[in-house]
Amino acid sequence: MKPAFRALALGSVVALTLTSALALAQENAPGSTPPDSATPDATSSNTPAAAGSTGSGWPCEQPERPEMSAGQVWHGPDTADAEESWRNDPAVVALVDQIAPRRMPQDQAVVAVHRFSAGYTDNRGPVLTALFAGLFETLTKERGEIIRGIRHFNSRQDSLSQRIQDGWKEMDALDPSSTDPAIIEKRVNLQQTIDWDSRIFDDRERLLPVICQQPSVIEQRIFALSRAIQEDLDAKTTNP
Repeated sequence: MKPAFRALALGSVVALTLTSALALAQENAPGSTPPDSATPDATSSNTPAAAGSTGSGWPCEQPERPEMSAGQVWHGPDTADAEESWRNDPAVVALVDQIAPRRMPQDQAVVAVHRFSAGYTDNRGPVLTALFAGLFETLTKERGEIIRGIRHFNSRQDSLSQRIQDGWKEMDALDPSSTDPAIIEKRVNLQQTIDWDSRIFDDRERLLPVICQQPSVIEQRIFALSRAIQEDLDAKTTNP
């Protein structure tokens, strides 16, 4: 069995980058079929199941927490009205658009919250509550999309692993000592497909640790920004 087919323990693979576009673009080699179309009933001793697959669709060491509630991070005023109205305040919308994306470092986002708060002496409570509502909605939506993406990622890995197993099973059925040109050509083509799929599988698997961290990264951002907002709500109102 080739090293590329060894089962990889979660947390032991090397963290690379979140960008899996290259691996996904390489998925369909010339003459191959999409791995998602692989038949899921074949088994082989040559290749283990996809690393990290538990049958639940969740491959991460971190527990899956599909939903977050505002009460987990917010102890300020009730947000019911703000959840409906925060988009009506252009200043709040502009700040949410600026600091929710993770391209802005978290510490800079916190500074931006305090700078924004300093501009309000009247109506500070409703405005800052609206700011929290906008950030919470935006960031939890992104978090949910990432969680769904992780499950889809794992499903694709399962399919690709199954296709590798099927390839080895088909290879084993062909006589390696045959001199029949058709058999020789088929073995060569199968080996190329197996090698290609295995490289893609391994490249994708190296992304898993970084991808699995992303929901927690967003949770930390939500907590830090909500804490900054609540600090300003609790502080005495002063003129900027």
